[in-house]
Amino acid sequence: MNRTHLFLYSLWLRHTSWLIHSSWLSRIACIGLLGFSHSSYAHVRWFIPDGTNPDVRLPFDTIALVLTITTLSLFVFATLFSRVPILPRPLKVGLTQTVITSHPWMWYFLVLIINCYLAVNLLQGEFLAPNLYLSPQFALYGVIIQAAAIVVMAVSVSLTGIAIVLTSLALLLFFPIFIALDYLFEFLFVGLSLFFIGPSLNRNDYQLCKSWGQDKNQWRKIAVNLIRIGLGLQLLELGVHNKLMLPGMALAFINQNEYYNFFPLLNLPQVSNLHFVLFVGISETIIGLLLIANLANRIIYGLLLAIFTTTFLLSGIEELVGHMPIFTIIFILFLEAGKQTDSTTNTPQNTQT
Repeated sequence: MNRTHLFLYSLWLRHTSWLIHSSWLSRIACIGLLGFSHSSYAHVRWFIPDGTNPDVRLPFDTIALVLTITTLSLFVFATLFSRVPILPRPLKVGLTQTVITSHPWMWYFLVLIINCYLAVNLLQGEFLAPNLYLSPQFALYGVIIQAAAIVVMAVSVSLTGIAIVLTSLALLLFFPIFIALDYLFEFLFVGLSLFFIGPSLNRNDYQLCKSWGQDKNQWRKIAVNLIRIGLGLQLLELGVHNKLMLPGMALAFINQNEYYNFFPLLNLPQVSNLHFVLFVGISETIIGLLLIANLANRIIYGLLLAIFTTTFLLSGIEELVGHMPIFTIIFILFLEAGKQTDSTTNTPQNTQT
């Protein structure tokens, strides 16, 4: 890391120290994230060049039919399990009722992770994602946008959210639509959720929300719904676009990393890598629809956490680093997305930072 990188890092660290009260934790998290050169395996496009995208079609055979029916059945069972009348009430409440703390620690952590993510992109010359590089005439603007987002975050989380929303929409102008769509929903809805969670995290945003006669707790619920819908739309888009419609790149990735296909370990060698791509595409599509429709319960969110944990164990520490924003988002949804009750409608007011 040269002197310019050190200068940018120290500037960013000063402006993000407000995020959490324990300053040593922010420094450890930031240094740890900056130490890795790869992000994640969520988007196979990061690792498979366009030229190696094989032209293949998904299989339509007995194995594909069994996989489809079994996957649908399992997700339907997981979704309806909490609605079974004979289910004990404590278990039903535990699967569906929200847990909203008075102080939004997980949201603070999400903002910290977003700052780290932007800082890593800034230092590596990337724009929002590893395979997004602006043309030379716009590269400087990309640096300014990401650096400004890091600095402005200390002044207003809501304002940074607006900037991320506008930047996500600009992806449609600077990149081919089939690439922009792979990132549009996650950045768009993260930006919208930051706008609404801002009053719970930042004093300036709280004063603005109060001057508009709005309730920050209601805005916090809106932020949870937005981030749930955004994650659902992103999973739906990745499942349909990158697996079901154009499975070639996903197949190339699985062929290079065959340990992801766990079916042979279950004594099911008949399930090929292409069948596995079909299985993943169907799973992402179903989970995305469940999130969008707000039908997911803690079984579904727990399953998502288990999936990302498994891929981390298979792929190494880079997987954890790249998926930290999604880990945090899923954990927020695990706690706060669910059925609102009278006890969770009015959460205590927390001290603004």
